[in-house]
Amino acid sequence: MGIRYFTYDTLKHANDVAVRTKRNRSLYFDKLPIKREDDHKYPIALEFPHNDAEMRVEIVISPTDAVWLDIPFDTYDELPVFDVDDPEGSE
Repeated sequence: MGIRYFTYDTLKHANDVAVRTKRNRSLYFDKLPIKREDDHKYPIALEFPHNDAEMRVEIVISPTDAVWLDIPFDTYDELPVFDVDDPEGSE
């Protein structure tokens, strides 16, 4: 099982595209409680197709905060995946 995630750079780029293309969900990036850390992962907690034209994703940015962003399907498909163990398969 895997979880797609953003890095600081991929999140910044995806948000820049969302702002430039006037998508419904974009971020005030400079207001987010995140810092540029190359090894930090911002996982997608929930995703679904939206308007048949994009994916709407909920991104966890801190233990208590999440944000929504609309991204093209291609961007979603290109995001890296963090593999996690299947809890049921660990017995």
